[in-house]
Parts: sequence; structure tokens; C-alpha cells
Amino acid sequence: MPTKNIKNKLHLGIPARALRFQVLELLEKVGFAVNVSSSGHKITVDDPEIECFFSKTQELAEWVQNGMLDVAIIQKARLLEQNIKAKEISDFKFGNGIWDYTKVVVAVPQDSKFKSIKDLQNEEVFSRLPNLTKKFFKQQGIAVNVVRTTYPGEAKAEMFKKPLVDFTNTGRTLREHNLRIIGEIMQTSPRLIMNNEAFENSWKRQKAENLALLLKAARSAMDMVGLMLHVKGDIIAELLRILPAMKKPTVTQLRGENIFDVLTVLDKKQVRDLSPRLKKIGCTDIVEFPLEKVVF
Repeated sequence: MPTKNIKNKLHLGIPARALRFQVLELLEKVGFAVNVSSSGHKITVDDPEIECFFSKTQELAEWVQNGMLDVAIIQKARLLEQNIKAKEISDFKFGNGIWDYTKVVVAVPQDSKFKSIKDLQNEEVFSRLPNLTKKFFKQQGIAVNVVRTTYPGEAKAEMFKKPLVDFTNTGRTLREHNLRIIGEIMQTSPRLIMNNEAFENSWKRQKAENLALLLKAARSAMDMVGLMLHVKGDIIAELLRILPAMKKPTVTQLRGENIFDVLTVLDKKQVRDLSPRLKKIGCTDIVEFPLEKVVF
């Protein structure tokens, strides 16, 4: 366990399971050299001002709240579950397993009689987030008996034929355990949270905010690509009508020619359908390239 935080060193908590690989990938995209021990329990980065710790999400949240850690990356749903008092520095908007939001859902056995959450009146409900679950059903006016469970909740719900409240991205794991979703409690994403006392330390706050900016920039870059191309002057107006951009494309005329070099940044999902259109209207030398960081 980390000791009380010290001056001019930022103690960073990283989830040991669900979000581990996404966070490590982001740290590497930021430019840190990340080293994980052979046991998988210790992590270091090549910044002497940052000390990292792996642990369960529940522990990390408590350590930030009581000052054992300065900052940690924690799912919003977990913060609500534990009623954690800390500053939220950034929302990274990704989930477990894929780069998207995670949902907290209510699922039931595939062959059960339950059609909606109203059908769960007076039923036992397994949950990895019991406090959040109790609050949700109380708000809905539905009396349930919430039973705390641990990971993997899907297997237990399948075995005992019980409704379940748990995290999901695509719903695949739920389907593999013959469970179907009948309700959604919330969308959740990881937040960089900071101890309230550490937040008042200007050095630690600036270090944490800089780290958040870089991590978020690396995260944003994963959804975007750069696009360069050449276009003749007589069709540039047509090009600019269909070409997406963060604000406006950069357009530079090649010296002595009626040809323009165009540079833009756009969502990578748009390129698949866009490139054939660009070729069709007469664009040439179309080059797509990945981005490392995008700072908005």
C-alpha cells in the first residue's frame, strides 16, 4: 500500500483489472516508457515525478479519498457506488474491452418470465454495485432484495437463475451466459479523480492536469486520422463542400501551379466512405495517416 503522498511526486492509481490495458496503452501513446514487472503487480514510468500503483478499483477510490494516492483512474459508476469525495479532473470516455462508453445494465436469464424492470418486484437481484442498484430501484418504486456479488457476476446469475446488475459494453458476455438486458441504469466512463487536499497543492494539481490533458489527447487521437491530398483549383470549391474538418481544412497552393495541397483531420469512420468520393471528383495523392495526440 502506498504511504501518504509526498511533495513534488504524483501518486497515480491504475485499475488492476478492467481498465488496465487501456490505461497502459494511453500512457504509452502519451510517450511514457511503461514497464510492468514480471509478476504484473508493479508498474513504473520514465518520469521520476510520477509513481504508479496497481490495485482493485474499490481500493484505489478509497486511497484517493483518504490521501494515500493523489490521483487515480476510476469508473464514474464506482465513484457513485462508494460515494467517493474527490475532485474530477477529466472524463476519458472509454470503457472496458473497447474504446467506448460502458453501460450499467439490468439483465435477466434468457428464458425467464421478466420482460421489464417492473417485473422484478420482490425479486432477488445480484449486483456488483449494490448501493447504486438499491438507489436505482428505489427511484423506480420497485422493491427488490439486492445481493452483493463479485466478478464474474454473469456466471453466478446464470447458475442461480437470478437477475443481475453489471457493467457491459457490447452485451456479448451477457449473451454468452444466456442473459438478456431489460434495463439500463447509466452510462459510465473512467474519470481521473484527485484527492481534495492534493488538489490544493498547486504543483500536484498542475502535474495532474497536464497528465489528464495528454491522456485525453491520446484518447481523442484514437478516433481520428489525418488526411492529405492534392486537388486542382477548378474543383476545390466542390471538395471543400464535402470535406469534414475539426474547424476548416488547411489549403496551400503549390508554387507556380493551379494545384492545392489540402490537409484535414476527421473521424476515422468517415474516411471509408469519403476516399472513393474524393477520388471520383478528381482528388489525387490521397494519404491517410494516424495521429498521436489531438488537443482540443
